[in-house]
Amino acid sequence: MISTIPRHIIVGEHSLPLPCFFPSVSSVKTNLMPVDYVELLSTVKYPLFLVSAYDVAKCPPMQRSRFDNAVEEAKRNDSMILMDSGNYEAFWKDDLSWTPDRFHSIAKTSEHNLCFCHDNQKPLGPPETIAADVVSSVLRDQTYAIGTVAPIVHGSAGLLPIAARLVANQLFPLLLAVPERALGDGIVARAQAVRRIRKALDGLEVYCPLHLLGTGNPISIAVYTMAGADSFDGLEWCQTVVDHETGRLFHFHQWDLFKGQTAWGSDGSLPYIQSVLMHNLEFYRKFMGELRMALMDGSVEFFLSKYATEEQISLLISALNGGD
Repeated sequence: MISTIPRHIIVGEHSLPLPCFFPSVSSVKTNLMPVDYVELLSTVKYPLFLVSAYDVAKCPPMQRSRFDNAVEEAKRNDSMILMDSGNYEAFWKDDLSWTPDRFHSIAKTSEHNLCFCHDNQKPLGPPETIAADVVSSVLRDQTYAIGTVAPIVHGSAGLLPIAARLVANQLFPLLLAVPERALGDGIVARAQAVRRIRKALDGLEVYCPLHLLGTGNPISIAVYTMAGADSFDGLEWCQTVVDHETGRLFHFHQWDLFKGQTAWGSDGSLPYIQSVLMHNLEFYRKFMGELRMALMDGSVEFFLSKYATEEQISLLISALNGGD
């Protein structure tokens, strides 16, 4: 059993603090082109972010040059770059041509530190079959990727704990990812599912950090951290406006209501969209830092009280205590 939970993982020459949040960059359901987001993140030297291999592949030549330059600059500035398989974008764009071979052509040419495997999003069979397929995908993709390949485990919430443990026991990955959407229909069910996966992973001799795909809501991040998750990515930072005082997310065009919370509301040096993005990035950087401190000193429940009511906290703590 694991006795000590690491607060960092080492990726090459980088030390990645846990828990952490990767602002995701995607061409799906966002306001700007992916290259615009990457250039912004690189320019402000944001410490970590996620890009999609699919979006890199679909960049027109001039945008690909800008994209590559921004990513390379980010790496020089010690930013941690996580590359996603691109299957999220391919699904929403109904692009059946996005195959492992096309993913490999990007994974071996576009800079990154970590990347997720080209995942099977609809696996069939028992946990043993699911795990064997994931392990095979990781080993296949690692042959081509510049960075270290991490597994994504799909399946129903009931199958994920065993499948995740089987994968981790064979690969000893830097991160093991599962999609938040597969964990259940509500935050209670999902928190309990995270707790079950963490318990299964903690039966191994080496700690396996758990990454949740598509989790960018601050309250969810805090709750899932309490349940045992370590790493997150999401698009909320570029789709909504975060209220720094409550952690609640609002419509992107409601930033006028929260402009006074950061200097970006009065600075005037950036256009509206970029100013909102900076407002949000400032929140996530501070939020994750405070969450890490709360985890270290055992005050996560108190930390959560800044963003949830007593009744909500009682519900969530009860769910976590019953999630073993």
